[in-house]
Amino acid sequence: MKQVFVSLFVAVAVAMIGVGIIAPILPLYAKTFAASGVSIGLVFSAFSLSRSFLGPLVGRLSDRVGRKRILMIGLAGYAVVSLLYVMAMSLWQLGLFRLLQGAASVMVTPIAQAYIGDITPPGREGRYMNFFYSSMFLGMALGPLLGGGFSAVWSYQGAFYAMGALSIVALLLVSAAVPADHAHSGDSHNRPREIVPLRHVMRNDAVKGICVYVATRGFWRQGFNTFYPLYAVATAGLGEASIGIVLSVYMLGGGLLQIPFGFLADRYPRFPQIVLGSTAAPLLLLAVPFVRHVWMVILITFVIGALSALSRASIIAIRTELGRTHGMGTLAGLQGGAFALGQMVGPLAFGAVADLVGLAAVFPFGSAVGLVGSGFVVTWFRRWERRQPCPVG
Repeated sequence: MKQVFVSLFVAVAVAMIGVGIIAPILPLYAKTFAASGVSIGLVFSAFSLSRSFLGPLVGRLSDRVGRKRILMIGLAGYAVVSLLYVMAMSLWQLGLFRLLQGAASVMVTPIAQAYIGDITPPGREGRYMNFFYSSMFLGMALGPLLGGGFSAVWSYQGAFYAMGALSIVALLLVSAAVPADHAHSGDSHNRPREIVPLRHVMRNDAVKGICVYVATRGFWRQGFNTFYPLYAVATAGLGEASIGIVLSVYMLGGGLLQIPFGFLADRYPRFPQIVLGSTAAPLLLLAVPFVRHVWMVILITFVIGALSALSRASIIAIRTELGRTHGMGTLAGLQGGAFALGQMVGPLAFGAVADLVGLAAVFPFGSAVGLVGSGFVVTWFRRWERRQPCPVG
């Protein structure tokens, strides 16, 4: 189990570094095609369009046929798409390639999560799953730092080539070090005895809370990632490297604290942690337009990442517990699909607000959406917790 965990941890971290490399430069790259705010939102939303539709389908497929082969196809897709980005000649081509990247990504992170869920011992869901989650966030934290530096020293194309190279490294690592998983080998110890109908899965209040949490979180976070670079250039004159730091510290805060918060999720009641993190994080978005110094923005985004990690740690632990009866791949796919739906709608809505009101208005708008979502999350998790035979956590 240790070899599998370490191999997937490293492979996913490497793949996420590659994905994160293009985060600070993709909005600016799209701008070179004379794109409007809504057009840039459409390009970013294309990534999430394929994720939102394919996430539940690919997750359930992995419950039936196994996870390793799907994971390898996704990593190979990352490598191919990185080259396609360099070849883009128009905005619609950039959007199409972003759509393909979304299809590849849904075969990577949710499927790797499901694999780790299969081998996680009961009672240790928080620490195992959140330790693994830290690989994704640390990878995404390092990515924008490298991407901003690559584009500043070389070009946008250099960042895309780096993404492709890292995806190939991750693919080779998974191929060599990760064995065929439980589902593929026929071992049903960590899988449900039968595939639960999706309509029954969605009736569970905790599943509803998970989906709304990640959907609204994806909405305002992707909106921030898309339009903060434009806001920073327009109002503060920041360069790509500084923007990369701002985008990285959210992931850095989440990645560093995801592990200790995972232990908290196993030791203490999870509901209060979900309430605090899910409400306080979007509230801090309100401060972004009033801060001019880049280091204050860095501090704010780090704290937002830390608060998000607090609530996410408990939600991931609950999802892993439910996965043993509802399907690890199914729940990972639903979570990924819901998060992608938020990521898809967020940039579009942020783009419309930016075009109609101005760039500064996108931050309070995102905060409001996050707080409304948190209200539903708290309600559903409280109702689910009351139906459990013992307190959560």
